[in-house]
Amino acid sequence: MELRNINTFLHVAELHSFSRTARELGYSQSAVSTQIALLEDELGVPLFDRVGKSVRLTDAGQTFLRYARTLLTTAQQAKAALQPTPEARGTLRVAIADSLCSALMPALLEQFHTLCPRVEVSLRAANTQEMREMLASNRADLAYTLDLPLTHPADRVLLDQPEPCCFLAPAGHPLAQRQGLTLADLAGQEFLLTERGMSYREALEQLLAACQLTLRPYLELGDAALLCRLVEQGLGLTFLPRYMVEASLSGRAVPLDVTDCRVVMRRQLFCHKDKWITPQMDIFIRLARGEAL
Repeated sequence: MELRNINTFLHVAELHSFSRTARELGYSQSAVSTQIALLEDELGVPLFDRVGKSVRLTDAGQTFLRYARTLLTTAQQAKAALQPTPEARGTLRVAIADSLCSALMPALLEQFHTLCPRVEVSLRAANTQEMREMLASNRADLAYTLDLPLTHPADRVLLDQPEPCCFLAPAGHPLAQRQGLTLADLAGQEFLLTERGMSYREALEQLLAACQLTLRPYLELGDAALLCRLVEQGLGLTFLPRYMVEASLSGRAVPLDVTDCRVVMRRQLFCHKDKWITPQMDIFIRLARGEAL
């Protein structure tokens, strides 16, 4: 069973088209058809239904799909394991959400620089659409974001970690010791919030709108660390991902128990599906996953 034919099968299964697969892989359409036919002959079952211009997996094709992915991944891993590990050098370009920079990147970059002293790192703040454009045009190697779950045919997801959000209040605030709060209990409070457009703020506002409630912040800014310090000083409440407020949970500020607000974002790291994973990308990915190196 040739790996080339399996790779072609996976592309057709994703793109639902022999012609698009041919363009994607740089083959002629007849070469794609021949490779799929050879694979079907070898397996003894049809893998695709071809009705008009529509190409869809058969039941047998659906069953083979998960095995094909495993076969190709295992072959790639075996090949990589037999190669000498090259020293990471050159550049690493990461498109990143602002909300990840101050809380997570200092420690990660310190570790990365220790492991890859010859690599020049370029971080560029971007929203999700800008990230996709940068990956598609090869102006970024990786995209690191905090958002609702992102799925796209061009993405290869390398990390998908849930990140719960919470309300943060000064330790002496009247609501700090109450259990079972609701969003309605918070509607009249003074708030300090991140700027509009932040993914977790948009998720909160959608939840509030569904309850016909609004929060009216008297201060908006993009610096989450500063927001936490202002909350510690008793200037109001805020709403942030939990990992951003951990340093404040030392007696000066407390998370509120709001029963009808369970907002969970996803911290995702991804690259373009056709991108070759360089040694420096691999190290960054493993550090972001929290793997020991």
